[in-house]
Amino acid sequence: MSRSRRANNPDKYHSDFEGKRGRKTIIKKGKCKKGKSKWNNSKRYQRAARKKRELERKKAAYAKSQNRRVVNEILRHGKEIKTENVSVKGWQKRYGKAISAKSPSFVQSEIKRKAENAGGSFTKFSTQKTALSQTHLNGERIKKKLSERVHHDVTGVVMQRDLFSAYLSRYVNEDDKLSLQDAIDEYPGLEQILLEAWKEYQINREQVGESESRQSHSSSERFSNQLGKCDQIAVPTPGVGTGRKVVSAS
Repeated sequence: MSRSRRANNPDKYHSDFEGKRGRKTIIKKGKCKKGKSKWNNSKRYQRAARKKRELERKKAAYAKSQNRRVVNEILRHGKEIKTENVSVKGWQKRYGKAISAKSPSFVQSEIKRKAENAGGSFTKFSTQKTALSQTHLNGERIKKKLSERVHHDVTGVVMQRDLFSAYLSRYVNEDDKLSLQDAIDEYPGLEQILLEAWKEYQINREQVGESESRQSHSSSERFSNQLGKCDQIAVPTPGVGTGRKVVSAS
């Protein structure tokens, strides 16, 4: 489409110029001139533009339906929602179009709206104050790389990083403080549920592979049935290999 428009409207673009790509000298296309004027678009271009708009509409509708499935799955386990106060704009700068396919802002707004309509609540807590992915059950904080997806607690506990953060988020109070003793006391009773969720997640991740990102599916949907009425689940940031959002439902 870009080539077609450029060919039919040569007067609306600056002249091509030489540029550098590494050590090579290449010819770069001139940028579009500023100003408003009528474009001369061919019939083929117009057909392609209509087809593109329709494909983008279908893509947006599909992404929205998948996001609503994730929202409903989360709320099926509880209506008291806690989530990290993450910067979606920061994600957009870092991951680009991968974020637009998942619409995390839409997911958050839908969860908030539906939870409150059901008589529940939607609470955000500070990631800087809580640092759940760094917190160990003895109170110590140890930084991890984003690529480290398994939490090896100093007390001997081994758990998927997002699931463990979701578990700890249940014990974050209104002042963004973690009640660590409550987390320690209740962990033995919930560890088996978290291990089953982790196992199911790994199985489905291997089966789905790269098709998961192309189809805009969230991995949380695939182990949710195994959880039954579990108090919490972790929702990975969709479309991104690292960096996650933690949601706790109770």
